Amino acid sequence: MQIDESFEVAAPREDVFRVLTTFELFPEFMTGVESVFAETRERLRWRVSIAGVPETFYAVITELVPDERIAWTSVDATTMAWSVQLAELDPETTCVTVHVKWSPPGHETAADVPELDELSVRCDFHRFRMLAQGLHAAAA
Repeated sequence: MQIDESFEVAAPREDVFRVLTTFELFPEFMTGVESVFAETRERLRWRVSIAGVPETFYAVITELVPDERIAWTSVDATTMAWSVQLAELDPETTCVTVHVKWSPPGHETAADVPELDELSVRCDFHRFRMLAQGLHAAAA
């Protein structure tokens, strides 16, 4: 499955980037994600539950430009790849452009896992927007 999406977040670019790089927050907005732990500055350990089956996989950060861009891909280069680009629309609004490639571990295709379809991932984007906006509002 591949998804390309752009959306606006009512928060400054630095705040949105902070949420994107606080990997411990990912279970709050990503379907099936139980935890993401940064083992090093470049290596992430993901624990997910897909169709009720727990899985662990690793990803590496392939690009990191503070407040502008982050990208990561699974170590096996097939499970997952994300890139996120941030653009300031005004001091309080950020455009987030996300490119996602996802093949759930242990499944032939994403279609084998109905709870992780394209609509679910787009709902994850909405939950991310709400989380980033909420954290920004709470800090203000």
